[in-house]
Amino acid sequence: MSKLQVRTEAVIHAPIADIWSVITDINVLHKVNPGVVKATGTMDCLYGTRTCEINNGGRKGTMTEKLIELVPGAKTVWTIEHDTMGMGSMLKDTRFCFDLERIGDTETRVTSETWYRPANMMAKVMNGVMMKRMIQKAQETILDNIRSLTEK
Repeated sequence: MSKLQVRTEAVIHAPIADIWSVITDINVLHKVNPGVVKATGTMDCLYGTRTCEINNGGRKGTMTEKLIELVPGAKTVWTIEHDTMGMGSMLKDTRFCFDLERIGDTETRVTSETWYRPANMMAKVMNGVMMKRMIQKAQETILDNIRSLTEK
C-alpha cells in the first residue's frame, strides 16, 4: 500500500473552474509540470492515459500515466503505467493527486500530494536523502505555474 510522501498546498486567487481547466488540459501540461516537453493523450477522462516526453535535467524518457480517480472540478489521481526513466522500478503504488477546494468565488486551495512506497532498500535510502525534497520542489513549481496561468 502506498504512503503519503509529500504534500504541498497553495491558495490561488482564481476561480476553481479556471484552475480545473488548466490541470485537465493536455495542451498546457508542459507549462504546468517542469520537465514535461510534450504530452499526448487525455487528462479529463476517467481511466484515460497521458504519455509525457520528459527532460529532467538532461535525463530524457517517457512516462505513461493513467487517471484512476476523477471528481470533476475537485480531484484527479494519476498512477504510473509505464516509464523509461526507472521511476516504476524505484517507486510502487504511485499516486499523484490534485485536490481543489473552493474558498470563495475567486479563491481556491490547491493541494498536490504524491503517494508511493519505495520498492527496495536503495529506493528507501534515496527517498530519505533526496527524492522527497526533489518532489517537494517540483510540487511547489507546479503550484506556482498554475498560479501564473490562472491568476489575473
